[in-house]
Amino acid sequence: MPSTAFVPLAIGTAVVVIAVAAAVVLVVLFVTLSMRGRQKRGAERRRETRDDADEAAERALRRRDRDTAPEGGEDRGPDR
Repeated sequence: MPSTAFVPLAIGTAVVVIAVAAAVVLVVLFVTLSMRGRQKRGAERRRETRDDADEAAERALRRRDRDTAPEGGEDRGPDR
């Protein structure tokens, strides 16, 4: 049978172990959520960059079409 002198020490140790375990869980949760947010921001940034590149390519095509279009108005469509 354990001595009564060690019971408060065991209880105190258990409280410390529980507190450390809870702190570790909170740190892991915080790091995981931080990484997920960073991944979402990166994906959003890549999407915006891709959209900007697509818009620039469309502008370049329109500019090229405009520059290579015949000077006379006979070949122009109704949208020009």
